[in-house]
Amino acid sequence: MVLEIINSCLTHTLQHNINLIYTLLYNRDIFDNYRTHPNFQDILQNIDIVIVYFADKVDKLEQRSTEYVKEALEMGAKQFPLDRLKKFPELKFKYVEEEQPEDFFVPYVWTLVYKSCNLYWSSESILIFKQQPSLISQ
Repeated sequence: MVLEIINSCLTHTLQHNINLIYTLLYNRDIFDNYRTHPNFQDILQNIDIVIVYFADKVDKLEQRSTEYVKEALEMGAKQFPLDRLKKFPELKFKYVEEEQPEDFFVPYVWTLVYKSCNLYWSSESILIFKQQPSLISQ
C-alpha cells in the first residue's frame, strides 16, 4: 500500500513532491528487497525511473549543498517527462464514519485539552475520563 501511495504521488504530483524525491534518493536502498518480488515490480519500475533520473541530476552538481540539491530537484521535476512513467489508476480513499464517532472523539479531544492547557484540573472530577482511565495515565 505504501509503495502504491508513493507511486501515485510521483505519477500525479511529481512537481509538488520535491521532499519525497529527496527522501527516495537518500533512502533508495530500502527498495532493494522488493525489486525481485513479482508483485512489486510494476510499481517499483516507476520509482526506479524517478530515482535514476534525479540521481543523475544530483550527480552532475559541482556543489552538493542543500540549496543546490533542492534547486536541481525542482528544475528536474519541471523537466521530467511524465510519459516515461507507467500509468496506474488514481488512488481513492474513503473515510468510513462509525455509527457513534463521539465515543472516541469526545474523550480524545478532552484528553488533549486536559494535557495541553496550563490549567489545573482534578482528574478525579472529570466524569468523561471515568469511561477510559487509560487516557489519563498516558
